[in-house]
Amino acid sequence: MTRYSSSGIAYKVFGSGGKPIVLIHGFIFDSSLWDRQVPALQDDHTLIVPDLRGFGESINCDGMITLESYADDILELIRELKLDKPVIAGLSMGGYATLRTAERHPEMFSAVVLFDTRATGDTNEAKVKRAAGVRVIKAGGLRMYATALMDSVFSEKFKQNEPEIFQGFIDRGSSIKPEGAIGALLAMMGRTDTTSFLESTDLPVLAICGEHDALTPPAEMTAMMKNVRNGELHIIPGAGHAAPFEEPGACNTILKDFLARVN
Repeated sequence: MTRYSSSGIAYKVFGSGGKPIVLIHGFIFDSSLWDRQVPALQDDHTLIVPDLRGFGESINCDGMITLESYADDILELIRELKLDKPVIAGLSMGGYATLRTAERHPEMFSAVVLFDTRATGDTNEAKVKRAAGVRVIKAGGLRMYATALMDSVFSEKFKQNEPEIFQGFIDRGSSIKPEGAIGALLAMMGRTDTTSFLESTDLPVLAICGEHDALTPPAEMTAMMKNVRNGELHIIPGAGHAAPFEEPGACNTILKDFLARVN
């Protein structure tokens, strides 16, 4: 059942015991990105799975969003639910939000999980590319944009083996309000660099990257994790940029082992 925070953020809760875990989806997904983690984790953990502002059932978005807005919403939800030091996890853009949220209030969390993401801010080239995306979406090209993006997100193996589910992601991405997609692009363009936090935090950090991730490739995530004090990195064979959905068996095994070691 969908619930709403006081600021209008939609979320679902699965399970009722164990360490709480907050799962933050990427761009241009919604909370359904975690559908293959819920069955594996809900017996031992409480999972809080929100839709970021402008996505899924959280439709309250005027297109003017920052990464700080996403962090505000996540922190507010954690406080409202009175979660005791949850693990915070995110994929891609959700990883950006995860890192910034944990950087702002590390004392509120017990661990960080990063799927297919980066800690650095956007390069000039990336900013120009996102600005081009804003122009395309404002001109009515959201479906074209979503189709091209999803094609780069998922591995060829996934697209060939699960074409209907792949198409479903394109359809859902194409159906969000344009303001949500535009706001997310602006937020990513303006985000801060969280590398110093990642390399200085004492929190346990689990990083997972798809072998065939073309957007945040293994070499980049390996470099990101090189100087993390209490970190570990796992490369998932056969997966693209959406490793936990594409290869849930491997990811869930690693995730459960990590969570069992988090106090």
